[in-house]
Amino acid sequence: MADRKRMKKVRQKRIESVKEQIEEHKQKIETEKPKKDTTKGYWQKEIDEKFVKQLKEDTDYLEEHQ
Repeated sequence: MADRKRMKKVRQKRIESVKEQIEEHKQKIETEKPKKDTTKGYWQKEIDEKFVKQLKEDTDYLEEHQ
Protein backbone atom coordinates (compact mmCIF):
# COMPACT_ATOMS: atom_id res chain seq x y z
CA MET A 1 0.00 0.00 0.00
CA ALA A 2 2.74 2.46 0.97
CA ASP A 3 4.69 1.59 -2.17
CA ARG A 4 1.69 2.35 -4.38
CA LYS A 5 1.14 5.66 -2.61
CA ARG A 6 4.80 6.55 -3.07
CA MET A 7 4.71 5.64 -6.76
CA LYS A 8 1.70 7.92 -7.26
CA LYS A 9 3.61 10.83 -5.73
CA VAL A 10 6.69 10.09 -7.80
CA ARG A 11 4.71 9.86 -11.01
CA GLN A 12 2.82 13.08 -10.29
CA LYS A 13 6.07 14.94 -9.73
CA ARG A 14 7.55 13.42 -12.86
CA ILE A 15 4.51 14.48 -14.91
CA GLU A 16 5.02 18.07 -13.78
CA SER A 17 8.73 18.02 -14.59
CA VAL A 18 8.12 16.46 -18.01
CA LYS A 19 5.60 19.19 -18.82
CA GLU A 20 8.19 21.80 -17.86
CA GLN A 21 10.81 20.11 -20.06
CA ILE A 22 8.39 20.04 -22.99
CA GLU A 23 7.79 23.78 -22.59
CA GLU A 24 11.54 24.46 -22.45
CA HIS A 25 12.08 22.45 -25.63
CA LYS A 26 9.24 24.29 -27.39
CA GLN A 27 10.88 27.57 -26.45
CA LYS A 28 14.14 26.35 -27.93
CA ILE A 29 12.33 25.44 -31.15
CA GLU A 30 10.98 28.98 -31.40
CA THR A 31 14.02 30.99 -30.30
CA GLU A 32 17.24 29.06 -30.85
CA LYS A 33 19.20 29.32 -34.03
CA PRO A 34 19.96 25.86 -35.45
CA LYS A 35 23.46 24.50 -35.04
CA LYS A 36 25.02 21.31 -36.32
CA ASP A 37 23.29 18.88 -33.97
CA THR A 38 20.56 20.98 -32.34
CA THR A 39 18.18 21.80 -35.13
CA LYS A 40 14.47 22.42 -34.67
CA GLY A 41 13.82 18.86 -35.79
CA TYR A 42 16.11 17.59 -33.07
CA TRP A 43 14.16 19.36 -30.32
CA GLN A 44 10.85 18.12 -31.74
CA LYS A 45 12.23 14.59 -31.92
CA GLU A 46 13.28 14.83 -28.26
CA ILE A 47 9.76 15.87 -27.32
CA ASP A 48 8.09 13.15 -29.38
CA GLU A 49 10.34 10.24 -28.45
CA LYS A 50 11.12 10.85 -24.80
CA PHE A 51 8.72 13.18 -23.10
CA VAL A 52 5.37 12.36 -24.69
CA LYS A 53 5.96 8.64 -24.22
CA GLN A 54 6.90 9.05 -20.56
CA LEU A 55 4.01 11.42 -19.95
CA LYS A 56 1.55 8.92 -21.42
CA GLU A 57 2.94 6.04 -19.34
CA ASP A 58 2.70 8.04 -16.13
CA THR A 59 -0.84 9.28 -16.77
CA ASP A 60 -1.95 5.75 -17.69
CA TYR A 61 -0.45 4.45 -14.44
CA LEU A 62 -2.23 7.08 -12.38
CA GLU A 63 -5.56 6.40 -14.09
CA GLU A 64 -5.14 2.66 -13.55
CA HIS A 65 -4.31 2.99 -9.83
CA GLN A 66 -6.81 5.53 -8.60
